[in-house]
Amino acid sequence: MTSIKTVAQRAQVSIATVSRVLNGTKYVSPDIKQRVLEAVEALNYHPNAPARNLRRQRTQSIGVLIPQLNDLFFSDLAYVLEKSLFAAGYTPLFCSTENDEEKEMMSVDNFINHRVDGVILIPSVPGSKSVNSVERLLERQIPIVLVDRAMPEFQVNQVIINNQQGGYSAADYLLRLGHRHIGVVDAIGEPARYIGEPGYERTSGVQQAMLAHGVLFDNRLVIMDRLGKMEMGYHGALRLLRQSSHVTAIFALTDAIAVGVLRAASELGLHVPRDLSVIGFDDMVLASHVTPRLTTVAQPIENIGQTATRLLLGQIQASSAPPETVILETKLVIRESTAPPR
Repeated sequence: MTSIKTVAQRAQVSIATVSRVLNGTKYVSPDIKQRVLEAVEALNYHPNAPARNLRRQRTQSIGVLIPQLNDLFFSDLAYVLEKSLFAAGYTPLFCSTENDEEKEMMSVDNFINHRVDGVILIPSVPGSKSVNSVERLLERQIPIVLVDRAMPEFQVNQVIINNQQGGYSAADYLLRLGHRHIGVVDAIGEPARYIGEPGYERTSGVQQAMLAHGVLFDNRLVIMDRLGKMEMGYHGALRLLRQSSHVTAIFALTDAIAVGVLRAASELGLHVPRDLSVIGFDDMVLASHVTPRLTTVAQPIENIGQTATRLLLGQIQASSAPPETVILETKLVIRESTAPPR
């Protein structure tokens, strides 16, 4: 049976564009519309009308795909999403994808079988792992909102953080304090970094800040590996500080990583912030309860969850609404873990 994906490939357009042409939900240029209609005719494609009618029977349930439910940031985000969706009369169905493409696709199929009214998806890393999931949801005309990790190749609702600005503000603050040898520790552990992935964008912000201050960015001071975040902070900081004794500050790309950095500094006999400044990212509750209290870049987690809910429910109620990409700003929160270098 011919699928909407096959039609899109033949017409050399996105699945979303084919959907718009067939449903008349948004303006499509005449030449593209003609290409789609010719592909539909050539392939003898017939949209599944019974399935479309079945989709109109609301289940008041929303599928939520999260990379790791036991991650501090994602568990907090899940809590906010649950509150927002429940207040709107919807029940969320949570699945942890573990950044595994096959597990993510299985979860999507389960959501489809349960006839969820929409899906909130935090893409895997790299985002290419989530392409098939997004295409499958679009093919089934299920409303979708992408959160946290951008996928610019899809014209769907997206809620992302200005991670580059967050990374810039962290590095700019350290540079203004007088630091010139700044290490970066991340736990993604991919062999390459990807545009749209938070760690890539935060590190890019650091590079921009150092360029603005006329300071050379040293790639040897960027440490990544495939470890849990706190363990990565601990082992990554030990490695960084042992190989580069001139480092006076570390930017941990999450608060959980920063906690591990604090442990490593303590074991090495370094006083924070007198001997080493440490700055995190997220502003989790623990950031203000560790010793010293952590300077960090705060994400507007309540706003993320509420905005994602608003966009998804708006799409469920008005399928013709044009997709939005909402970029939310971060805020530097200065506490006791940073100071000028000795």
